[in-house]
Amino acid sequence: MVARRQSQGIQDHLRELHLRIEQLAKTDAQSESPDLVDNIHNIGLSQTQQPGRATEAGQGGPGQEYPGTLKIDQGGTRYVNPTHWQAVLDEIAEVKEYLDLTEGTSPEEEGDDTLAAPDISGPVLLFGNTIPTDKASLLAALPVRSVADRLVSVFLNSKESILVIIHVPTFAKEYSEFWKKPEEASISWLAFLFSILCAGTGLQLFSTSGRADGDFAEAFDENHRLASQCLNLANYTSPGRYKMEALVISVAMEILRSSDTHIGPSVLLGLATRLAMHGGYHRDPKHYREISVFDGEMRRRIWMCLSLLDHYISLQAGLPPTTVQAQSDTEEPRNLTDEDLDSSMIALPQARPQTETTPILFPVTLNRIMFANADIMSKVCSVKGVPYKEVLRLDANLKQLHANIPPSLRCRSLGESIADSPNMIMDRYNIDLMYQKARCDLHRRYLTQNRLDPAYAYSRRECLDAARNVLQHQSDIFDAGFSGGQLSYSSFFFSPIVMAHFRTAAMIVSLEISCQSRYDLNQKLSSNDRKSILEERARLSQEIQRAYTIWNHLCHKSKEALKTAKALHVMLKITNNHLQHGATPEKDQSSPADIFGYHDATLHMPTAPSPLGSGEIAGNDLTPFDVDLMDASFYLGQDALSYSADTQFTGSVNAVDFYDKYWDNIMLLGDSQSFNDMTLNSGFLGQTDGGPL
Repeated sequence: MVARRQSQGIQDHLRELHLRIEQLAKTDAQSESPDLVDNIHNIGLSQTQQPGRATEAGQGGPGQEYPGTLKIDQGGTRYVNPTHWQAVLDEIAEVKEYLDLTEGTSPEEEGDDTLAAPDISGPVLLFGNTIPTDKASLLAALPVRSVADRLVSVFLNSKESILVIIHVPTFAKEYSEFWKKPEEASISWLAFLFSILCAGTGLQLFSTSGRADGDFAEAFDENHRLASQCLNLANYTSPGRYKMEALVISVAMEILRSSDTHIGPSVLLGLATRLAMHGGYHRDPKHYREISVFDGEMRRRIWMCLSLLDHYISLQAGLPPTTVQAQSDTEEPRNLTDEDLDSSMIALPQARPQTETTPILFPVTLNRIMFANADIMSKVCSVKGVPYKEVLRLDANLKQLHANIPPSLRCRSLGESIADSPNMIMDRYNIDLMYQKARCDLHRRYLTQNRLDPAYAYSRRECLDAARNVLQHQSDIFDAGFSGGQLSYSSFFFSPIVMAHFRTAAMIVSLEISCQSRYDLNQKLSSNDRKSILEERARLSQEIQRAYTIWNHLCHKSKEALKTAKALHVMLKITNNHLQHGATPEKDQSSPADIFGYHDATLHMPTAPSPLGSGEIAGNDLTPFDVDLMDASFYLGQDALSYSADTQFTGSVNAVDFYDKYWDNIMLLGDSQSFNDMTLNSGFLGQTDGGPL
């Protein structure tokens, strides 16, 4: 009875404090009492420094950043930001003591996570069709030891960036102990193991030799399903050891298996990111004494990998990243090897120099470029627009990042890389492709806007140079990927984000040819200037032709490759039209009917510029790309009202609006979805019955 009254008294006190905090939150920031703020910051909890704990934890004080509260919960962590009422309550010693005493008897924390049933009210994305009811079912689903050893070895000895979230020596010990007493492993650790087995199978499946192996495909799907079932059975939305590692690898595997779609991985990644923020991964571990030095560094690696995956999916999906960097102060992982880290260490060693290549060096470097690109995307996609002065500032920052790329990861020709491993070469290409994409994103708008204004000539040169560099990389990688070459292009070329890079670069080169026709050649030019532009257009057209040849060779490999080949096929038609009709100012005034090759509602595209072999793209294989999309604004603005009054757009009928919207979206989405969404009527697409193409 006394205990009940004490509990009720504490709860009443909590309600009173909660109401007071809500009132404070509503108070204007300018009217806040400096003394009150100082007092809140100066309230501290007496804690004893323990060996192996982070030593850099903030001590509080006036004007010092307050990182929020991190609570240890069932081997995991739960984060509360400093604006939340619980963060203030945790600063009050009496309440903190009471909560610490009562936490251990909370019904939701009783028992081991091995017995936890999935919360049916939580997310169901990872739920399988049949969820095992006990650990025995999961253990029975494990492959035999020899097979498991091989799959684990494939992943742990790979050069995959995601591997840095695993401290291999620690996992190797746990793995060895697991086989001695499998029944003692937690469900969370089993989720971790199945995700690693899935990754090992995936590396084999998506290699050149494994694509046709049905056994690999079945094993990959099975291990992915079992990892998801373990995560659900362990209630992955609650904190716990191994859960975040298993979830991050599962997200990566979902991306791998969803090569032709980005919606599922994007949703799953958003979930993983939010759970990581609930666990406080977005705040640097140095703020919290409860986090050991070793665990803190591994948490930095996990947050970095989540950021990499987030940017990867965001670029592919055309969506803003879910990891808001303005709310994160997690530091970069240090340039250290697994041998430099130990669970009993009390301080991190100094980072190895950037001249020393370690497994962590590539993902950290790539992450820097991706952060810069995310900043660029947030500015250029802003509804408020971006001043050109800001564009130049972002450009200078990007160039500084590029100059600071570690020597071993700087892009160089294949002739200069004969002593380097294929993985090292591909790491360099990945970093440079992301850098070139950032240049394209930053400057692409000025290919068309203020085209003839010399003030923006720098941006036009930067954008085109970046796109041409990407196409050159594409050609070099493809040439080096044949049997006996330096590289194996297969898995690299079929990465959706890489295909988006290549496709976007080709679109930019096509757009430049289009702009030269409609703007540059319509000026009063000397014969030498006109000749120079025409020669440049011919060189650009050859680059599109080369890109088309590559993807036409690969189009039977995947849907994305086929889509890319079709897009390039149409770009070549558009390019050839401009080359044929742009030699003189008089020919620039040709009607759209002459250029497209149609005089009625049916669309007849010119024949392909090169012969097509069996199984390749037919010249009359119409797709939503089979319209001169890049020139839609020019041609519609010039002649639409006179010859196609029936043409309708669901958005704006302004031709320039159509052009800008299409290109803004196609550069983000990397496919024809944005064009489909604009819903051109059947006549314009060459349909006579309103049916599908």
